[in-house]
Amino acid sequence: MELKEKTAAYTSAEFRLDSPGIFFQFKLRTMAEEPMFALVNKESKAMGSLTPGDLIPMIYHFGDKTIPAEQRITRIKSVRDGSRIGYEDYYIVALEINENLYERPIKEAQ
Repeated sequence: MELKEKTAAYTSAEFRLDSPGIFFQFKLRTMAEEPMFALVNKESKAMGSLTPGDLIPMIYHFGDKTIPAEQRITRIKSVRDGSRIGYEDYYIVALEINENLYERPIKEAQ
């Protein structure tokens, strides 16, 4: 499966930040101007650790649970206020999978 197809098939993702020790899970979203993003509450502790340009290992889950999750290096593309498009209390965190870095299955299908 090509990266573009995989990206479209991912439904959620997760990552862990060492400082301040945050485990963050989120639904992946899409819109015309941003092919993959997450909504992060403006009060979230994660916001202090997410900076555009950061590379973060994230675990991506498919909607089809028979496909194993994959770990992909992901770049924080941008962080924008979501108010202008109806997400009053959220930031839009745009994500971009770096296809030049590693990819590996995380766990076997149940």
